[in-house]
Order: sequence, then C-alpha cells, then structure tokens
Amino acid sequence: MAATRQVQVGSLTVTVRELTVGEVRDWLASIESGQAVVDAAGEYVFDDASVQELARMCDLPVAGFDAFAPSEIEPIRQAARDLNPHFFGLRAAVAAAQKSIVRRLLSPDQSSGMPSP
Repeated sequence: MAATRQVQVGSLTVTVRELTVGEVRDWLASIESGQAVVDAAGEYVFDDASVQELARMCDLPVAGFDAFAPSEIEPIRQAARDLNPHFFGLRAAVAAAQKSIVRRLLSPDQSSGMPSP
C-alpha cells in the first residue's frame, strides 16, 4: 500500500500520498502527448511542482488550492516531496530537458537546418 501523510492546511486535514509507478507514467505520458493541461498561474507557485501536480498527490482538488497562500500550501508540497522523491527527480529531469530544447530553439548560434533563401 502506498504511503500517506496527513497535513493541516488552514482548517482542513489533507491526505498526501505516494504516487504509484503507473500514475507517474501517466503523468509523463500526458506531457509527451501534449494532453497535459497547462495552468500558467498554478505552474509557477513553486519552483519544483505545480498546483495541478500537488493535487495529483493529495485529496485536495486543484480548485481547493485557490483559497490558500503559498505559505499555507507549503506543508502539502513538503509532504509530497518526502513521499514522492522519484516523481520530483523525474520532473527535474523533464524540466531540464525542456529548458535545453527551448535554449537550442532560441539560440541565434544554432542553425535551423533549413537552407538559406
């Protein structure tokens, strides 16, 4: 059985849980297929996890996060990191790969591979 931890967020008790291997694979597949929903505001609340990703790891829905300040959500993020180091390691690798691709695409020194007119 996957590990869980209860944390207090305001007056709520939120259960944070360890993701299964299949859930991590599904998350990665949604990114690779372009089906992942991008919430620009929720994506950058924390450097290492989006609100949508945190919601995936607990019983608080995405909309439930809206009532709380980042400092109030921090216990969820910390419990999620403690219970899911494999997810956060993979997420860091995916983010680094994405940054590298964007850097190469935007770099004026890189040839686009297209012949000049």
